[in-house]
Amino acid sequence: MESKINTGYSTGAGYDSTQITASGNNEKVGASFADKMAEKYYPSVKDMTLSEYKLYINDKINSLPLHPSQKKVFTFIDITDAAYRRMQQDPAYEQKVLNYLADSRAVNYGCCPPQFALIHIEDTWDKSYGYTYGVQKCERARRAEERRRLEAERAKKARRKKLLKEYLKKKAEAKRLQDKLLEERLTAQRLEHRNLMKAWDEKRRKQQAFRAYEASAIMIYRHVKNIAENLQS
Repeated sequence: MESKINTGYSTGAGYDSTQITASGNNEKVGASFADKMAEKYYPSVKDMTLSEYKLYINDKINSLPLHPSQKKVFTFIDITDAAYRRMQQDPAYEQKVLNYLADSRAVNYGCCPPQFALIHIEDTWDKSYGYTYGVQKCERARRAEERRRLEAERAKKARRKKLLKEYLKKKAEAKRLQDKLLEERLTAQRLEHRNLMKAWDEKRRKQQAFRAYEASAIMIYRHVKNIAENLQS
């Protein structure tokens, strides 16, 4: 979780009080800035300046445990100067604010954390509020959605492959049917041509036979005529 705390105070190099980034590691290494300030300089936080107290509180907030589900949540913590002053003078209010922030950082958002969280702290609890905005895509849901997408793509490809196979099969069947019909048509045409040729040959033979018979009859007639003329003479 990236946490940004609005303090209204700029420090020198080496310490950033405006933005605090938490990594989710709850282990505290060595003494905190707040402890060092309290031990080395001041017997009580009430003796700190407002700017020093802001650094002290921000260090405490930064050391609060963070739930892993909030690792990618951007949290903006807005604490007014009036709230800082009351917290500095009222340890019970300070503890109430820190408890609230600790509870907020300990919330388990599961697999669907919000995108943004705002916590606004005033000098009275009634005027303080907090809310979250948006929802990050759940990693589990994202993986499930990715699986569904891949399955849908595979099903779509399988459907296309099946349709293509059916199309090619129907196309081949149509071609075979077309070839069969064409062959039957050619066979019918060849048979018709053969029958026509046969009829034409039969007619030609009859004509030839008739001409031969006619020629023979003429020759016989002439021969008989010649014989008759010879007998008369």
